[in-house]
Amino acid sequence: MALWSRLFTRGTNERDAAYRQGARDARQHPLGEFTDPESQPAYVSELRARARRRVAEIDGDLVARRTALLGQAAGARETILRELSRPGLEPVNGHQPPAATAGEDAFISIAEARRRREERRRQDVLRAAGDAVQRARTRIEQLSQEWQSALAEREHAVAAAQAEADVLIAAYRSGVMSAHPRREELPPLWKGEVAATAQPPTLTEGTQELGRILQDVEHRIELWHHQVRPALPSPEEA
Repeated sequence: MALWSRLFTRGTNERDAAYRQGARDARQHPLGEFTDPESQPAYVSELRARARRRVAEIDGDLVARRTALLGQAAGARETILRELSRPGLEPVNGHQPPAATAGEDAFISIAEARRRREERRRQDVLRAAGDAVQRARTRIEQLSQEWQSALAEREHAVAAAQAEADVLIAAYRSGVMSAHPRREELPPLWKGEVAATAQPPTLTEGTQELGRILQDVEHRIELWHHQVRPALPSPEEA
């Protein structure tokens, strides 16, 4: 509560100061500074410049965040590629062993026993690789979600910075209107009063880059599954 009280008090003080500045400027500055639509009071220019600096800081923080997330995504991708390239994960003898049937002969050849041991070892390694791949893939999805959250936070922060400037400009205009002798000639907006909030291309590219990483690993995982878990032949093909 104390924090909100301080913020409210600070906001009120800034609005009061902007109002007083507007009234003072209206009495002291040239008429054209307020009535010319192509002009803009210096105080308004400074408020807009301050908002732009704040937006630049917000976007700079987001660029750093993007770099960190892409670095982590690249690391997860490398983990996936390493696991997918493990040797010896193809099925023994090039195919999956047929399922045991009831009444199967308990006496098997030495070669068949060796093949079954190799297949059990392969399955153990395959499970470990599959688990590592799934964890890394899930991590990339989480990083993509974190980036979307960071973009949403950026939009809120930018909107807040510009809303603060709008409030102070409105207070300043009220001060001008209260003291200016020709207030009816003031334009509804001063030049440059409306600010853009579009994301820079360097930020929107982050979504595309993370999407490409996820699409690439999903494609590689699908191919890997076909290689290490081929479908059993049908009875007609066997």
